[in-house]
Amino acid sequence: MSIGGARQMTSKLAKQAVRSGMTAIVATMLALALAPSGAAAAACPLVIVKCGCTISSSGNYTLNGPNPMLLTSTEGTTCVHIKVSNVTLTGGPTLQGPGSKSSTIGVYIDIFAKKVTLQSVQAMDFGQGILIDGPNATVQQATTSFNNKGTVVNGAYTLLIQQSSQRDDAAGIQINASAKNFGMMSGKAVGATGAGIVLNGVSGAFLNSIMADDDASFGIWLKDASNNLITGFEAEDNGVAGVYLGCNADGPNGKSSCATGSNGNTLVGPVYASPPSVVSYTGALLLQQSYGIAVGKGNLDNHFLIIMGMGNIVDDALDENPNCGSNRWLVNDLATSSPAKNTTYTCLN
Repeated sequence: MSIGGARQMTSKLAKQAVRSGMTAIVATMLALALAPSGAAAAACPLVIVKCGCTISSSGNYTLNGPNPMLLTSTEGTTCVHIKVSNVTLTGGPTLQGPGSKSSTIGVYIDIFAKKVTLQSVQAMDFGQGILIDGPNATVQQATTSFNNKGTVVNGAYTLLIQQSSQRDDAAGIQINASAKNFGMMSGKAVGATGAGIVLNGVSGAFLNSIMADDDASFGIWLKDASNNLITGFEAEDNGVAGVYLGCNADGPNGKSSCATGSNGNTLVGPVYASPPSVVSYTGALLLQQSYGIAVGKGNLDNHFLIIMGMGNIVDDALDENPNCGSNRWLVNDLATSSPAKNTTYTCLN
């Protein structure tokens, strides 16, 4: 190569190097500009004294800060975020968020966290008090109040024991379709401005000894939920119905409203003892429960056994399917019903 050609090649390579360097600088500047503002949440110590931390190591953790422990705007959207498996978090002070209309979470068990146990956790004034996405979670004696949704379960094999929702908004306890093999023992949802306990598309859940009283729409709502067992329940003084099987947010209206239907569910009195499950209106000051149990049109193959209905404003039981369709009502104590009592041996009997 001639000396002139070598000079031209050197100049070309130098220009390419400059362009490449500028490109890297620009890319770095763009990455910095697009990165989320604020530092990542700090790791939670074993004794947690403030909101805004992440549990990223297995172990036993305890809430022991001021009462309440407040989530501030500088701490992100979650008070305690559990990202790892085999964690036990024991409550102490109440976790308090900035309000139910915010997109905040009190305790979040994320999808990668397995076998997490929450014990005596209290969460109030969050968008979601407790959000469970990870599988095999156990929540014992937790309380939510004044959240938009108290406890939301998406993780499979979740077990709630003595779970309490008091005056949460849209839902006290909501179980979604991905929560396979869900179980709840001795739970209650009282005073929700929406529904107390919502089975939302879920299948195969078992709920025993639960209470859903004074909720603004439904005490227990089976919304496109099938093949679930609910036993030993009380649903009194709710706004529309103690128990509703259907998908119309306003309750039964004579029309099919579910994508697939709430089918194959069984609601029954206590398995080992009496008295029967109760759906009633007893004279609440603000709410007047129209129906004890209401089954919307198109919801079929359900079973209702050993249930007592009394004092409800319209009917103790309503089945919108002609002659109850394939639903089976047996050994119930109902003062009023539609269709009329004992339409057939298995319809409102």
